[in-house]
Amino acid sequence: MAASIDFHAVGGEAAWGHADELGELYAEVYAEPPYCWGSEHAALFKQRFECQCRQNGFALMEAREGEQLIGIAFGVTLRPTTPWWQGLLSPLPATTTTEYPNRTFALVELLVRAPWRRRHVGQTLHDRLLANRSEERATLTVLPAAAAAQAAYRKWGWERVGQKRNPLPGSPVFDVLVKPLRRSEGAATHG
Repeated sequence: MAASIDFHAVGGEAAWGHADELGELYAEVYAEPPYCWGSEHAALFKQRFECQCRQNGFALMEAREGEQLIGIAFGVTLRPTTPWWQGLLSPLPATTTTEYPNRTFALVELLVRAPWRRRHVGQTLHDRLLANRSEERATLTVLPAAAAAQAAYRKWGWERVGQKRNPLPGSPVFDVLVKPLRRSEGAATHG
């Protein structure tokens, strides 16, 4: 009999405590098409994750079946000085790209091991991570060729607002998606 899937929120310090396990999941998922990313990407993930899990607004949701990590979703609250909106292929209006405190939560990663896909693990991670966020919107990037991810995000209410290229050598073009979380009372004074 298969073990049930458990979902847990994990704080930054605890998340960093099992960064190796998260890195293995990252490497496994991104080794698949359309990504086909190698060990250099996994090493970069761990470097960035060390900083991300210390940022304000960091949140991570994990899914486990028994002791096995089968999926994660995590993100951070964007700061007013964030480089998130840099590298856009076409300019977006300032009403989209201007950040102010508590405006945007960036969904950095949503990863599920292949045997557990199409079992609502990704959607549950997504929904639990974004539930009760105080930010007014969320954003993420996804490869245009990642058809399954693109379809899921559309179904979950995300909209494409543009495309960008990260400042890494050979970086592919990513779609930038945004999803409203709630209307902030402060939005009218900032937008």
